[in-house]
Amino acid sequence: MWYSRAIILWILLLIVSVLLSLSWGIGAMNDTLSQTILFQVRMPRMLQALLAGIGLTIAGQMFQTLLNNPLADSFTLGLASGATLGSGLAVVMGVSFIWLPVFSMVFSITTLILVITLTSVMSKGYPVKTLILAGIMIGALFNAFLYVLIIFNQSKMNNIVNYMFGGFSTAEYNEVTYIGIVLIFCLIILFSMISKIKLLQLGDLRAQSLGLNVRAVTYIVLFIATIVTAVIVAYVGVIGFIGMVIPQLIRRIKRNYRLGQQMVLNIIIGGTIMVLSDWIGSIVLDPFQIPASIILALLGIPVLFYLMATQQRVQE
Repeated sequence: MWYSRAIILWILLLIVSVLLSLSWGIGAMNDTLSQTILFQVRMPRMLQALLAGIGLTIAGQMFQTLLNNPLADSFTLGLASGATLGSGLAVVMGVSFIWLPVFSMVFSITTLILVITLTSVMSKGYPVKTLILAGIMIGALFNAFLYVLIIFNQSKMNNIVNYMFGGFSTAEYNEVTYIGIVLIFCLIILFSMISKIKLLQLGDLRAQSLGLNVRAVTYIVLFIATIVTAVIVAYVGVIGFIGMVIPQLIRRIKRNYRLGQQMVLNIIIGGTIMVLSDWIGSIVLDPFQIPASIILALLGIPVLFYLMATQQRVQE
């Protein structure tokens, strides 16, 4: 009952968010300029925000579920920094726009491998407890490399600075198409692996005793979540907190939701929050545009602080 009510409520909020994003101050629809703004500017922007919210939230849920760490996210694991560095190198090398996500994915996957390897060395075991520390270290290193690229290629790298503050003001339909194809493909795989991911939640030893190849399944899901993150970052830029906060909130509010139910809620809520954040950023200081990442930081940091402050009380 609670699950059905939550789904209906958030679908209604999503519809309201989409309508606000598309129609706010648009003017008469029989006007050619209004139609152009709606279909060529606002529609791809809304769709890109929706897909990015879905992808980053579901990726955050997978990272937190597999690593059993509420702070696990593409941002804290350094994957976003790796994807940004890959995009920056692609710009410097003059690579065609269509290959931008390929560079982003390669560097994100490379970052994941580096983080897992570094954690394995530090912890001398399966990388869980020190993953966040390793991710922050690798992310800081890649940010330093990116800064060097910006210094020596200022004429080419001016736009890459925008990647540090992800937003959707330059969204185009071709970007929406690429993100949508990758996201749908990855979601199909993740939903088909729900039963195996559930076994992982029982613990490594118990999952192995039930015949599950723990390491293979873990790396496959991490790989898929990394691809989703990399493609979104390649076109949108770095957006933090949404993949960290929303999965925690869902687990905190209703712990008895099954994994599949949590994934559906993360998809709907993540998309809704991202569309709302983009809309708020576009109107709060009109005509200036505030990137969605800034709005999410302003909203997400207090919520994350509350979750951390009350974590011990919940456990008790």
